[in-house]
Amino acid sequence: MVSTKIIEVKNLGAIFDSKDKRLEVLKDITFSINKGSFVSIIGPSGCGKSTLFRLLCGLPTKDDCKIEGKISINGKKPQTARESRDIGLVLQKPTLLEWRTVRQNIQLPLEIMGYSKNTIEKKTKDLLKKLDLEEYSHYRPSELSGGMQQKVSIGRALGYNPELLLMDEPFVALDEINRRRMNNEIINIWEKTKKTILFVTHSIEESVYLSQSVIVLTKKPSTIYKKIDIELPYPRSNQENSSTYFKYIKEIRKYLNEASN
Repeated sequence: MVSTKIIEVKNLGAIFDSKDKRLEVLKDITFSINKGSFVSIIGPSGCGKSTLFRLLCGLPTKDDCKIEGKISINGKKPQTARESRDIGLVLQKPTLLEWRTVRQNIQLPLEIMGYSKNTIEKKTKDLLKKLDLEEYSHYRPSELSGGMQQKVSIGRALGYNPELLLMDEPFVALDEINRRRMNNEIINIWEKTKKTILFVTHSIEESVYLSQSVIVLTKKPSTIYKKIDIELPYPRSNQENSSTYFKYIKEIRKYLNEASN
């Protein structure tokens, strides 16, 4: 039987243990995420979201970090999943190459993976159209706004068709208007591509606006306090003034306050 789970985390723990100190960051974290879903993670500042994100991505941690439990991404260990291109990463900073155009930045991972020129051109053309970036294809990153740069970063992550997008507060540096614009963009991308998205945020409202469910983490040692299903239709812009929308915001704020104590 084919599993519908793309992320499975069981009894995950992370302890930084050095000669000077012992710090338990994550403790007994267990959750799963279905393929094609949009899930947000929220928690108090400094609770260990970044450590959890790095472990899910299969990125290195500090040498003194001891890991317990199990993480499976598409049936593989995180590092294997990342190396086999099952994971697309979108970080807080776009980290685009200034000497390459928008088109060339999107093409970079495809070039590294050795796709033919024809395949690269076809994939790039499709992504530029899907992301409404066609008229900006010859721009340099410095000629774009922060939101547009992140859109290019998303395009680059989607280039090799990963099963999963892991996004670490990608819109945190944007003003409120552009942040909402990018929220709508990422929902549009999610609906078009049918990708699974795991989105880390500090914003309660953003988590409700974007997600099908929200995972609330506690303070250190961080564990899961609640998982809330957001049973609202899309587009969420039509739901913002509803009593149910505000109920979810109030509910998550309550859980987050409890999880911070």
